Amino acid sequence: MTTKEIEALAVGEAEGATRELNRTARNASGRKPSRKTEGVQEKILDAAAKVFAQKGYQLTKLTDIADEVGVHVTALRYHFPTKDVLVEEMINSLTRQLHVRLLATLQQLPPETPYRERIEAAAITYLNTTLTKLDYIAAHGNVINQIPQDVRDRHFILLDATNKIWRDLMAAAAEAGELRAGINVSLANQVLQGTLIWTREWYKPGRLTPTQLAIDILDVLFGGLAPRD
Repeated sequence: MTTKEIEALAVGEAEGATRELNRTARNASGRKPSRKTEGVQEKILDAAAKVFAQKGYQLTKLTDIADEVGVHVTALRYHFPTKDVLVEEMINSLTRQLHVRLLATLQQLPPETPYRERIEAAAITYLNTTLTKLDYIAAHGNVINQIPQDVRDRHFILLDATNKIWRDLMAAAAEAGELRAGINVSLANQVLQGTLIWTREWYKPGRLTPTQLAIDILDVLFGGLAPRD
């Protein structure tokens, strides 16, 4: 898979990656949502992320989000009956989307692909997914300590499943001898993920695209800061 193909997959051109995001969104009818319904739900989630990012969980009302979307609150409640349901889907949606895209990227790589290239492909997917959803990132930070405990617990289960993709990837790289002998694999994974996560705090669109940024980050992490000799 070329860098361009990885980037295309990361921004949602792969069949089903984006639709998978909204199939689990709860709506009043309980039926599998249509394509039109999924589009409405995605607009509501985008608006919710923007409002939650500004106001946090406790100060946000469903009417605030309905106003942001431009629909009556009754129409919003058809898709998300309560604020708890909406905030849960909002915080889970980006994690779920990222999970689907990471798996799709890695599964489409040839079996003989070196682990450095696998990790780089995952990093490209990660940054192309998260750096285009900064409202969701900000909203997550604002609400995660305010939402009901059961909502938070379910979110962390989903988040851990996504983090396991990285843990397994780094462990396999070490087992294949593609990481330095004796390296603390858990620490190496934390450094990698922490570096990727922190980009959301400082990245600005411009000279570096998310793809190039991912490539440069992996070059620093694998090559180190000091001269190779």
